[in-house]
Amino acid sequence: MITLAAVGIGVLHVVKPDVEIDNITLALAAIAVVPWLGDLFESIELPGGTKLQFHKLQVRMYATEQRTEEVRQAAGDAARQARVALVTSGSDYTADGSPAEKVARLTHEFTELRRTEPSSPGRTYRQEHIFAELARLTPQWADMDLHAALGSDDGGTRLTAYARLYAAPEEQYLRALVDAAVEENIHFNQYWALHAVGVAIDTFGADRAEPATARRLRSCMPRLPEDSDRARTLRAVLVRLDDDAAS
Repeated sequence: MITLAAVGIGVLHVVKPDVEIDNITLALAAIAVVPWLGDLFESIELPGGTKLQFHKLQVRMYATEQRTEEVRQAAGDAARQARVALVTSGSDYTADGSPAEKVARLTHEFTELRRTEPSSPGRTYRQEHIFAELARLTPQWADMDLHAALGSDDGGTRLTAYARLYAAPEEQYLRALVDAAVEENIHFNQYWALHAVGVAIDTFGADRAEPATARRLRSCMPRLPEDSDRARTLRAVLVRLDDDAAS
């Protein structure tokens, strides 16, 4: 485009030499092409010392937008965890029965909720309350079979295991938890499974995670949408593992 504009001005000067092309015309022509120069030039300096920088400005604007979005998403994640903590500490779940019976009712409620309601912020909010109740109740279930729950075909049952290990991590289940988290096909479940993995690593130390377990977690990253809450959670876990390996 710039080449054609220059040729056009040259042709006009040859055909009509009496047409005066003054400095103002040239300046306006330069301004007209300025928005298109960002991908070609780092900067351009106009007469008088005015310097326009394109690429660096675009990079800074993009980086600022990215940081703003990351902060917003991180705040959303923190709010979800805070709501779960609040419900867990101040629960009003008063249904009769043993912890196992109450967990079974919550598991059924979770399954029915996902079956009858489409995905929405309201459904997610109710699921968070169910998870919070499970996090409070499952540690009271003394003979809960965590291996069976982690390997269950039922999403609600798997969620009970994630809630238990989120609230009361046990090192012996870390590898099974990681396997379940990587293979989990319900996004809500996977989010909390990965948080349970993070809690376990924080509790027992990243050095307790076997190299195969760390590789298993890393293999999951390409499957997750880059800007999803699950990807951010997994990246935070991997950072802890990498920091420990570096030290």
